[in-house]
This record gives sequence, C-alpha cells and structure tokens, in this order.
Amino acid sequence: MTEHAEIMRVLELYSGIGGMHCALQDSGIKYEVVAAIDVNTTANKIYRHNFKGTYLIENGIEKLTVTQIDRMKIDMILMSPPCQPFTRVGKKLDIDDLRTKSFLHLLDLLPQLTHCPSYILVENVKGFEESQTRDLLIKALQKCQFHLQEYMLTPLQFGIPNSRLRYYMIAKRLPVNPNYLWSNTEQLCYSVPSVVQPYLRYKILCDTEKRCYHTDKGANPDTISMLTSKKEETNSLSQSSDCENMSESKLDECTGCSKNICEEEDWMFVSHNDGEGDSSKTNEDQVLAKRLKTKHSCDTEEEKHSNEDDLKQLCCMCDNENRLMDESQLLRQDDETEVYHGKCLQLQHFLEKQSAEYFNKYKLPDKDLKRFIVMDVVFPCIRKTICFTKRYGHYMEGAGSIIQMSTEAEDVTRACQLKMEAVEKKNNKNWGEKEIDIVRKLQLRYFSPREIANLLCFPETFDFPEDVSTIQKNRVLGNSLNVHVVSYLIRLLTMK
Repeated sequence: MTEHAEIMRVLELYSGIGGMHCALQDSGIKYEVVAAIDVNTTANKIYRHNFKGTYLIENGIEKLTVTQIDRMKIDMILMSPPCQPFTRVGKKLDIDDLRTKSFLHLLDLLPQLTHCPSYILVENVKGFEESQTRDLLIKALQKCQFHLQEYMLTPLQFGIPNSRLRYYMIAKRLPVNPNYLWSNTEQLCYSVPSVVQPYLRYKILCDTEKRCYHTDKGANPDTISMLTSKKEETNSLSQSSDCENMSESKLDECTGCSKNICEEEDWMFVSHNDGEGDSSKTNEDQVLAKRLKTKHSCDTEEEKHSNEDDLKQLCCMCDNENRLMDESQLLRQDDETEVYHGKCLQLQHFLEKQSAEYFNKYKLPDKDLKRFIVMDVVFPCIRKTICFTKRYGHYMEGAGSIIQMSTEAEDVTRACQLKMEAVEKKNNKNWGEKEIDIVRKLQLRYFSPREIANLLCFPETFDFPEDVSTIQKNRVLGNSLNVHVVSYLIRLLTMK
C-alpha cells in the first residue's frame, strides 16, 4: 500500500473551529481545502483566525447546489454534522429535527454530482449509528458506489487520556484495490488496522521549560514507504475479526496503537530536531520502525539520563501517585470501564505549565463546591478524563472533568468521606463552612480551553482571538472532535 501522492482537493463541511483542517495537517497527506462551510459565527471567527488563507463560506449547507459543488472539483468531503438530533441527552428527533435538514439536503445532492468526490469521512456522536439519518447516508453512498466502513472509536485507544466515544464512517468510491487496508463490512468496527499508526507520529514535544505540546506533522514519506512494505511483519490487527460481536467493553483488546507503544511513555519525549538533514532522517526512520515492535530506546546513555530527568520534573506527584489513585476513586463520576487506564499517557502531559496565579481564574468558586458530589475529579497523574461537552463551565455533571491540584492524600481521604456521607444523607445542600473547607483544600479548578484543546490534539499553533470568552471557547471545543483520531482515519482512507 502507498500513500495518495496527488494534492487532495477537500471540501470541509460543518467546519466549526477547524478540527478537520487540523486533522488534514496531522495526517501528512497533500491537500488543499477548497472551501470550508459553517453558520456558527463564533466558530467561523476562530476558524478564520487560524486558517486565514482558506475560503470560508458563512452560509447554511442547505443552500449548496449541484453546480456549486461540481465547480469545486473536490476529491474529498470531511464533515461532522450537528449532533444534537442524535445525542443521548437530547430529544433524538433524528430526521425530524430541523438541524438535520442541511445534511439530508447534501445526501440528495451526492447522486446528482457529475464530479462526485472519491473520499468521504463523517464524524458524529454515539447514537448516530442507530439513526434513520445514518441509514439514509449509507443508502446515498451505496447509490454512488462507495466502498465504506463504520467505526466506534475513542481517543483512549490512541493513548490519549480522554473518553470521547464517537461514530466515524470512511468511504471510498469504487473500484478499490483488492489489497485495500480496510474491508467493506456491515458490522460496526471498534478498532482500525494498526499498520496506520507509524504514519501519524502522535507524540509530545517538550522544550527546555518542560511545556508540553503536540506535533502536527505526519511521518517522513520515505518512512511510510519503508514501513508499508514491511506491513506483513507487524502485529496488525485483523479487522474482520474485530468487527464481529464487538462490545465497548472489549475495546482494550483491539486498540488503534500497539500495546508496546501505549504501555511505555518515554518515546513520547523527543528533541525539537524534526528530521532536517540525512543523519536525522535516518535516525527518525529507525525510531519509527522500532515503534512497531518495541518501545523507543535512547541512542546514548547521556540521552537516557536526560529523558529520565524530564520525566521526574514533569511527574510532580509520583511519590503520592499510588496512594492518590487508591484514595481518589470515589471522586470519579466515570461510569465507563477503565479498559485503557494503564495504556494512556498521564494527564499532566496535556496540562499547561503556568504559574499558580494564571490558574486563579479557573478555580471553582465556593458556590460551586456544593456540587462536589457530582463532579468527576481527576489529578495530573491520572490517565483518563471524561468527555468535555459544550456545557463545560456551566454544568458539573457529565460536562467534563475537574482538576484537583492538591497532592495531599489526607485531603482526598477527608473529601471522599464527605462525599460518601453526602450521597448517603443527601445533605450537601446544607453544607456549612466546615464541609466547604474540606472540598476547598482539594484546590479544584476547571481545565483551561488550551488544555481541552490539547486533549483534543489540536496543535500548539492553534489559538483563539482575544475577544472570544472562556465560555465561548468551551462551547466550540465541546462541539469539536479529536484531531488525532480523525487524522488516523484520513490516512487510512487515502492509502492505496
């Protein structure tokens, strides 16, 4: 299999803040975003701020015509239609919801196109897979002779400590190479072929001040060719078996990256040298190749000690980690199985490295501490957070995790006892200063928008205009997607 060598002309629908655009960058394919379309004014402001050269259309998709799309001569459509008609907390009106109208209009246009795109990727919430809208999508694609596959994937499968289970569908127009990397099955798949992992070098780069951020560059093309030719030597997952009778609880058996990669963290720490120069490229290729079967090992003893020092400084509470893990389980509101708990990076690698004063604006006020019993409280050494929604900052329950900055296990113990009492007696509304002080000592704060963006794998270069408020940032981030997961699927979709 080889990567798609031609420049891909991409139409980005429901473009939001540009998650799909960032995923294109991360995938490493050659592309040109011909147009992006969205009606949300705040999202469009942020999109334009980050992608100034992209043609942004601020009209409803229902106004698109066959002639307009044909003139664009697009090769790929990336889209994440409104999720409200399908989400578990909504009314699930499906095709009767007005917010589905634009998507149904697009499905009507597809069979009429003279220049139909060769590739389509759709992202949506869990629940879309059971909708009538999904059935209409499949029918439209089959009518246009697309080879397709549906997935349910979470960032936890990719080593990212954030639970965000989502529906994905990738489709390629026939004819398809008989040795194509993914098969056209009717089952919903809960994993993707691991052979794609080397192409998406999801890693954390650390500068001298230990501020972590994420790479948005794809793998070296020469490496891609080399690794693809050795595909049969890797421990790739058999997708046909993954798709049969797969439940969410078995996701740990078929993760999108190899266990060796997920279980070891030190390969995530690399230098700023990004492959310039022959010797660097050779070394980079060797490192990438090693990841298929083993963890990255340092080339010299000096580098080994350097990485160990980095880890010590970054892990600010390793001494208390085991005790905190044991004590804090009662502070979680996570109702999903912890199947990826030991395979993900620690949360601390996604947190901003700023002064205590900087985080004061994110501290929970006393009036919110009474809602402590419904919070999902995490600390920097933990390896899983719950899904961040657009309600984050307004609602506590199920809207996203809260960070505990205290490293004192005794504080956690007292808070756990208080929570157990409150749940049993249902008396948290009557809490006085004594009870509030117990919760206050946990030093609880919200995740900053930058930290949520980090967990969604937006690149460090992505930022917000100064006049966008924190609430607005949280809202658009909650409506966005995980960049790394989508970039993985784009790579898989475009492999020949």
